[in-house]
Amino acid sequence: MQINVTNKKDEPLLSRTMISATLEFEKSTPSYSEVSAALASSLKSDEKLLVIRHIYNHFGAKKADVVAYVYADEQKKQFIEPKLKVKKDKAAAEKK
Repeated sequence: MQINVTNKKDEPLLSRTMISATLEFEKSTPSYSEVSAALASSLKSDEKLLVIRHIYNHFGAKKADVVAYVYADEQKKQFIEPKLKVKKDKAAAEKK
């Protein structure tokens, strides 16, 4: 799996940075947690402050576009991010 960051946009009012990236993968589309770990390592940021918003697949190709946010601190992330996403992530972690 290879990630290339294509665009970074700073959003100072929300204390975050919007990241657009392209993702190339071998088999099936990677999960949000796998993409989050790979993107955090390429950006050299904490994985807890990174939120994957969307993964858009290209039909028939082993490519996807990723939209993610990197927050300045944990408190801002908890305030802004929807709680439904957090519940969904916890449920997925419990199944494993």
